Amino acid sequence: MPLILCGPPGSGKTMTLTSVLQSIQGVVLASLNFSSRTTPDIILKTFAQYCAYVRRGKDIVLEPVESLGAQSWLVVFCDEINLPENDAYGTQRVI
Repeated sequence: MPLILCGPPGSGKTMTLTSVLQSIQGVVLASLNFSSRTTPDIILKTFAQYCAYVRRGKDIVLEPVESLGAQSWLVVFCDEINLPENDAYGTQRVI
């Protein structure tokens, strides 16, 4: 279920959400903290800690690894997603 928390800087959005998610049994939290230096490679390396590449017919997908537990939920938390670095044209590359 997608969720967006809005509020001014320093209002505790990140701290509140991570605290709640870490307190729920069966939830594994994968945090992606974006910055001006975030690249697709960094994101894929983070996913590699929690997921494995699996072939589904002609497609290849990322799936949570079995060691997380069959009854666990993998929650991907993206913080500061509006901060990827601008390219030479003043645009942001696709992440």
